[in-house]
Amino acid sequence: MNRMPRSRCIRGFLPTSVLLCAAAPSAAQWSADPAINTLASGDAGNCVVVHVVSGPEGSTWVAWYDSGAGYDIRLQRIDDAGVPVFVEPALIDDQSLSWVQDFDLAVDTTGRCAVAWIGESSVGAALVDLDGSVLWSQEFAAGSGAYLAQAQVCGASDGDVVVGWMQDEDSRFQRVAEDGELVWPAETVVSVAGTLIVSDIQPSTDGDVVASFVHYLSFQGAKRLKAQRIDASGSAVWGLAPVDVFTSGSLQYGGFPEFIPDGTGGGIFAWYVVSPLMARLQQIDGEGAVLWGTSGVAVTDETAMVHVNPTASFDPESGEVTVFWVRQDSLQSTAGVQMNRFDGDGQTLWGSSGLQVVPPASLTSILDLQARQLGDLVVAAWIYASSLGGDTVRSVATTAEGTMPWGLGTRAIGTGGGAKSDLSASGQAGQRVCCWADDRDGSARVYAQNIHVDGSLGPGTDCLADLSGDGLVGADDLLAVIAVWGPCLSCPEDFTGDDQVGTDDLLVVLAQWGPC
Repeated sequence: MNRMPRSRCIRGFLPTSVLLCAAAPSAAQWSADPAINTLASGDAGNCVVVHVVSGPEGSTWVAWYDSGAGYDIRLQRIDDAGVPVFVEPALIDDQSLSWVQDFDLAVDTTGRCAVAWIGESSVGAALVDLDGSVLWSQEFAAGSGAYLAQAQVCGASDGDVVVGWMQDEDSRFQRVAEDGELVWPAETVVSVAGTLIVSDIQPSTDGDVVASFVHYLSFQGAKRLKAQRIDASGSAVWGLAPVDVFTSGSLQYGGFPEFIPDGTGGGIFAWYVVSPLMARLQQIDGEGAVLWGTSGVAVTDETAMVHVNPTASFDPESGEVTVFWVRQDSLQSTAGVQMNRFDGDGQTLWGSSGLQVVPPASLTSILDLQARQLGDLVVAAWIYASSLGGDTVRSVATTAEGTMPWGLGTRAIGTGGGAKSDLSASGQAGQRVCCWADDRDGSARVYAQNIHVDGSLGPGTDCLADLSGDGLVGADDLLAVIAVWGPCLSCPEDFTGDDQVGTDDLLVVLAQWGPC
């Protein structure tokens, strides 16, 4: 039986009714100075493995392992003004093990946070309310004696939460309703010859989800990506066997790429293969049809350099995909950032080799590169690490035409000294939020910083939901949103920038209700 290396944790997750921590306001808010960032983790240090996700009401959830006394999962919610909501970060799982696996974070349709992790001998999952209380917790595979790995979680479009994990050579899934009850009478098992490890889960349409998998026949053999759509009843939609995302080449050992939903039931997949190192893209539609060839398309035709760690963004209005990746020399002794854009047929829009964002430089590393759509722009962020010291978190934006509205240089999001790691980024209305671990104070703590669509940091100059301009978010602003409900291009009422005025925009109004 071929397995990925064992790295384990976690035990003792909290019961359903426990109130994790009290919510209270803070004087802090987003800083306009990249050297002064929001401290999400509080006084506790030794923080590693940071994850972040934003909710439809405008706040951002950030979670991490606190490794001070065993690896404990802790959680904080930061509101849209940059204020940590909980007096102390919430304790989600308490254990004393000295080594961990990764965990996963998602939000449901109302903005509550779902967490999934691998415990000492089970899979744990919990749903946390906006006030920090645990609405439900579940345990899977307890007592099975199986090898467990790769806990993943997804908020489905109907309000349920779907949890997935690897169990021995197969991947398993269970659906949990809003009240914490299991929806499926038995776990859904996705299995093929060899080993199939769930890599990511994202929402599809009609309450379905799409899961991606890493598959291999032998531990030393080629590792490929597959995908399957699972409906609300737990049945496979795309045939008895998962669909091949690519059929030639192999993933890097230990790579578990994430993908992004396309809004119509399918997804956009980005990964890189070895021998040679090349980043690639694939789109699979809601019916399970592979659209960009049997092995996707290369992000560039340049072969003198190597191209790794791609991150993709999807524009639902145009159906186009923007991808950023790390560009290195053949010895991987330099690192820079490159980008390209593809139309719905997988054809390049910015030339066959793409556009340079940051030129490759020696003695540097580009870490945790992430890009997502933010209104009409694509905003990317990464850690720029130098062997000479002085790590920084950097960001850049691009238009659909490949121009950089913030200027040719990148913007600093986090400076402040210290080594930086584990960057995770998400989006809110009109701004992108980045969180990372940072030892500027001598012990790794979690910091957060926003950047607006205009490239500025801090609280911003406008109250987004004050459409009437009277310094108050109230009934007039609410009625203005309702009046243009539905598709709406470049409307001021479209706070989320998705060319639709709907529930998410209404939630922004409610979140900012009152003097502004």
